[in-house]
Amino acid sequence: MYKYILFDIDNTLLDFSKGEREAIRAVFDSEGIDDSEENFKRYSEINKSMWGLLEEGKLVKQEVLTKRFEVFFSEKGINVNPQEKENIFRIGINENHQLVPHAIEILEYVKSKGYVICSATNGVLCTQMRRMTDANIISYFDHQFISEAVGYEKPQKAFFDVIIESLNITDLSEVLMIGDTETSDIYGAINAGIDACYFGSNKESKAKYRIHNLLELKNII
Repeated sequence: MYKYILFDIDNTLLDFSKGEREAIRAVFDSEGIDDSEENFKRYSEINKSMWGLLEEGKLVKQEVLTKRFEVFFSEKGINVNPQEKENIFRIGINENHQLVPHAIEILEYVKSKGYVICSATNGVLCTQMRRMTDANIISYFDHQFISEAVGYEKPQKAFFDVIIESLNITDLSEVLMIGDTETSDIYGAINAGIDACYFGSNKESKAKYRIHNLLELKNII
């Protein structure tokens, strides 16, 4: 049924959340801010809202990367150079490449079945490529579609159109998108006419398939 498998990267194959916490700790430390749950929660709220604005087309990626720190520290009464804070964060996140459980096993399985495996991820090109390389998973991919290089962000239909055109796909029923984020991965795929598999705990997902463990993907493909 499927020939092309599109994998989101962050929190689908690579455990972005753990690396993010370490990177944010370094940013907080740079201004003597306590690495408390309260502070991290507030940063996460701001960060999520900024990425939401990006998905709506109201911000561009570079604005998201810096504005989140500008807003967070402004609330603390601290005037910072937001690009410097983004640089600190980027160093930390670049060094993170911890895998989600069973990531290697499922990639090996998908590869052994002859599927064309593609990354389909929002993010900074050099960061995503380095993390996949350091995690030793980059060799499983036949193609990389990273938003900074593609020129569009999920859930924009244009992001998926680039993939479809690049691979000369004429039958959309042959494509399956797997991701953990409803707004970007699932809605984006559905709007592009592609089947979607949601990986996570959201029982209300609109995806055709829902899995809680990557190994469950074997039952679908």
